Amino acid sequence: MTLVLSVHSRDSMWLVVDRRLSYGGRRPPVDDAIKVMDLQTTDGVGLLAYAGLGATSRGTQPSDWMSAVLRGHGGLTFEQSLGILSAAANKELPRHLASMPGGAHFIIIPAFIRDIGPRLYSIDNIVDRKTRRHWYRYTSHQRTTEPRSPSPRLAVGGTGGLYLARKGTGWQRALMRLANAHDHGKVSDHLIADQLARLNFEAHQGVRDGTVGPRCIVVWRRRPDALRATSGGGHQFYTGVQRESDSGAIPAISNGLDVQSIVGVLVKQLHRKLADHGFGASLATTEVEVAELNRLLAELPSEPDEKLR
Repeated sequence: MTLVLSVHSRDSMWLVVDRRLSYGGRRPPVDDAIKVMDLQTTDGVGLLAYAGLGATSRGTQPSDWMSAVLRGHGGLTFEQSLGILSAAANKELPRHLASMPGGAHFIIIPAFIRDIGPRLYSIDNIVDRKTRRHWYRYTSHQRTTEPRSPSPRLAVGGTGGLYLARKGTGWQRALMRLANAHDHGKVSDHLIADQLARLNFEAHQGVRDGTVGPRCIVVWRRRPDALRATSGGGHQFYTGVQRESDSGAIPAISNGLDVQSIVGVLVKQLHRKLADHGFGASLATTEVEVAELNRLLAELPSEPDEKLR
């Protein structure tokens, strides 16, 4: 399946997900998946990562599909957005899971919600391959049933998550200490990211069925109302334990806007200008370029699309 691991401190959340796409022996696995997306709403920020379906038979990755589902839904709270995604998952995932070994897809969602703090959600779908029976749930994980009870600070998923969970709790305590020290400015972003990449690589080496890849993505986000003023977060791609020089974009929806697509248009136009005029070209934008940019942005899809193709 994969590895998903998330951890919360008081003011930050961290997540690592591997990049392997397995094809059950039909062809060799590849390690270029993007199994995570960023979601920002009117009241919160969170990360959506998954274990299970890596891509449909047509090659659609669930991270791109989730982004399309939530695109255009502005003005919603975080939990309202997850409700929309859960309904779409219940409708669209079963036909893809029915032919997949294991028949299960789990979305793990760490978040920060304004006036509440760290939260942990999940959206789970399981299909019995023989009977085609479908089980699903959308859950807010809390330590007790009391309203706004604290959420678990650490979550794991996939075959890599099972491997780490069986190792005991020593690595969990060490990771929590690092995250807490980060809140006080004692350790850097990349120190924690490097540690998460090491855990992914350990799971890659330890999971014998080859479902956890050596490459991974580490993403971190800040609590919007954190006491210590810092940046909003970042992400880093890894091969093994080495940072990659090019950490590409990840799908991102901010209050209904498809940030990844918008940034993609802007970057493409900048590259075209540099290719035409070289690095000595003025970065000032002409009226013609503004008109072309507006045309390209207007062509981007802006409505939700729940169909998982």
